[in-house]
Amino acid sequence: MDAFIVTASDLSKQLIPILGLTVLIILIVLLAKLINLVKTVESTVKRTDNTIDLVDQSLTKVQAPLDTVVKVSHTVDKAHDATVKAVVETKEYLSKNAENIKSKVKDVADTLVSKTKKEPKEPSPEDIIGGK
Repeated sequence: MDAFIVTASDLSKQLIPILGLTVLIILIVLLAKLINLVKTVESTVKRTDNTIDLVDQSLTKVQAPLDTVVKVSHTVDKAHDATVKAVVETKEYLSKNAENIKSKVKDVADTLVSKTKKEPKEPSPEDIIGGK
């Protein structure tokens, strides 16, 4: 058993530097790939920054027309509200004064009918000759 431990000790003395070197090489490769990844991410972020700047400029250009559309929309809303109010007030006025309006229209109609019955129109010479 002592011979086994001595042999294992000699073997481990030879393998430890080889394994250490292997792990060191793997770490160097991993570090190199990590550096490349960071460079790629950095260039992608720079391009994204430029794109975001362009989008921001486009949004700034579009903001003024959008403000105009909002103002027009508010104006249309106000016009609609005023129209609705006028229609409602007219309806209420007509409802409250329906009898008065009806009697006025009847009086005017009766007056027109009585005038046409009382004063028959005689044809003028121009009507007979075919003038105007």
